[in-house]
Amino acid sequence: MLAKHHERLADDFKLAWDSRRKWAKYLKKKYSEISTRLIVASEDGKVVGFMLCLLSPNVPIYKERKIGVISDVFVNEERRRKGVMKKMFDTGIKWFRKNRVRTVQLSVAAANTEAREIYAKMGFAPFMIHKRLDLADYQEALSPSPRKILRSKRHRRRKILK
Repeated sequence: MLAKHHERLADDFKLAWDSRRKWAKYLKKKYSEISTRLIVASEDGKVVGFMLCLLSPNVPIYKERKIGVISDVFVNEERRRKGVMKKMFDTGIKWFRKNRVRTVQLSVAAANTEAREIYAKMGFAPFMIHKRLDLADYQEALSPSPRKILRSKRHRRRKILK
């Protein structure tokens, strides 16, 4: 459901045909690592949300040796704005503190205004700005149209002949 949510936000989140299998494999691997905590919110035996928390080594030149990363978060639409996210977040914070983490980072899709609002209310502030470039668009912007190339070749030929 998280992946489908992102897919609706932007074309950049189009899913691979085998995305379910790959996601399950990824979660199984991550969950087996001591540096990962999967928090699952359930009500009446039904999963209503989850949060994947990771311990990550920081770049070695910095004083802070490790950072907390909230990798993935999802709450079912009908359970949003009912405290589910806050409870999972509080559980994650306890785990991060237990592991002597001082700061927690996360990334959020620019188009996901609902999540950006929630994170801001929880105290998250911009830290790094991640930019994205589609290389096909970049090449198209750089390469002149075929008509311009023809003109420039003819123009050069004339100069050489004179």
